[in-house]
Amino acid sequence: MGADPVTLLLAGFTFFDVSFIAMASIVSALVMRRWSQITGAALLAYAVDVVLRFALEYASAGDMPANFALQLAFTRMDMAGLAATLRPFLYFGAIALLFGLKRRYTR
Repeated sequence: MGADPVTLLLAGFTFFDVSFIAMASIVSALVMRRWSQITGAALLAYAVDVVLRFALEYASAGDMPANFALQLAFTRMDMAGLAATLRPFLYFGAIALLFGLKRRYTR
């Protein structure tokens, strides 16, 4: 019998992932001025997340060739496919929540 989706989802997030999502969402929400900017802010935060993930895999590969490091990064992303699929939506939700709080308490 397979694992339930909640277990698969939680297995795809490490402490670094959760803390980076929180910090990137805080920065994005603070930079935003209007609600219409949420799409760009969330996609930019997600792009930085993906680039950072690949850069860290490349840096940790040591003397390995670059194509091996990228293949390793894709393999790790495939292993946590459900978490990788949910990640952009987490950015949208977290940024929207933080921007809503910012708008509410700055008035």
